[in-house]
Amino acid sequence: MAEASITLGYWGMQGLAEPIIKLLEYLGLKYELKVYTTCEGWTADKATLNNPFPNLPYLKVGDKTLTESEAIAYFLVFHANRADLFGANDDERVQATAVRGVVADLRRDLFAFLWDASKHAEQAKYFE
Repeated sequence: MAEASITLGYWGMQGLAEPIIKLLEYLGLKYELKVYTTCEGWTADKATLNNPFPNLPYLKVGDKTLTESEAIAYFLVFHANRADLFGANDDERVQATAVRGVVADLRRDLFAFLWDASKHAEQAKYFE
């Protein structure tokens, strides 16, 4: 039986899809990247995803469409039969969950800082 094709949809920039792309490549899974450059293009496809939470990034595998970055990553790990990436035992899995939480907090705070227009002068210091 042929393996279902994988399509990852995202905007034409680095962002939330980048870790998913790296995971796809690490797992050796073949995929097609569907790049959206306009809101019109995304809006046209959005209704066809057959998902209660249509969003970018999304992952289509056969007739299944997934959204939300963490859910996509979990799916890919299981799809590739690599549950070992979550840890070899309960202690490692708990530690991995803690690390994911810390990274999520850092990402949230970083994006809040970068997207806050009132902090542009402060942000410029970091890019000199």
